[in-house]
Amino acid sequence: MDVFRPDLEPLSSKRWLARRFPYREELIADLRHRIHRAPAPITVCPPNPRHFGHAIEKTFALDLCDTPPYPHLFASLPKTERQTLLTTAGYRPDHRRGDAPWPRTNSEVPGARLLTVGSVLTILERALRQLPITTPDEAHATLQGPLRHRRTIAICATATRAARPAFAAFWASYLSGFRAALRSYGPLTAGPALLDGLRVADLLAGATIVEVKTGHLTETHQFEGLIDQVLTYTLLAAVSGYQVSAVAAYLARYHVLACYPIDALTTELAGGPVDTTEAGNHVATLIWAEHHQPPQPGPTRQPNGPNRQ
Repeated sequence: MDVFRPDLEPLSSKRWLARRFPYREELIADLRHRIHRAPAPITVCPPNPRHFGHAIEKTFALDLCDTPPYPHLFASLPKTERQTLLTTAGYRPDHRRGDAPWPRTNSEVPGARLLTVGSVLTILERALRQLPITTPDEAHATLQGPLRHRRTIAICATATRAARPAFAAFWASYLSGFRAALRSYGPLTAGPALLDGLRVADLLAGATIVEVKTGHLTETHQFEGLIDQVLTYTLLAAVSGYQVSAVAAYLARYHVLACYPIDALTTELAGGPVDTTEAGNHVATLIWAEHHQPPQPGPTRQPNGPNRQ
């Protein structure tokens, strides 16, 4: 998520996490200390913080991935619109590889262009969640008209232009060293689906789960929410078929990238050693129950492999 806000009523999984991992003061203090030591935070705010947070997350992924991220979103687009977005983001077809994912041919695509594509993908993602679409063909037929409608194009363009002053500050910070740090973690997968998509992490870089935040982070409950989120992703990753060894929080507004080994982090938060597989299975059962579905046997990793080769 791109903004921080308290839940009206904690879900059973969050209540369990609070009981199982109650020792959070040191981690919160460490994050506060990192924020205090960093340069002054970015003060400019976009007109639509929630949309901006999702769009900039996708912008970073488009910049970091050597092949197109979010294949399910691109696959839902009609061919012409899909090709337009891919070429705008710096990807080109490789005719020698047939239907293989398009490789990146331009490593220095302007950030504003990537933000445009990230904004469109964010709007598309929201639309797909709201529409009763089950196949790519249905998506093509449903989306072709709206995507070519002049009003749709105007809305996307207006939203992107309005966000550019804020984006300029975040992009400059990202280029100051955070891009290189994220690339150093290893091959990148954008939006790895956990537990059959009931939870979706922002990024998986090598063996590190990365959560991107662009919102303000000042209150204790906001830090608690961040801890719940990264804990959930970390515990579900293993039972969803991903090999992870660390978790990182990229607090973009505060110029902070905090990375922690999973074993050390869970031990500190729990007050002792943790069987992360057992904990992951338990939290998965609670989340399945929250969604009124029975637990599914075996790993639930999605077939899409890393996007960055």
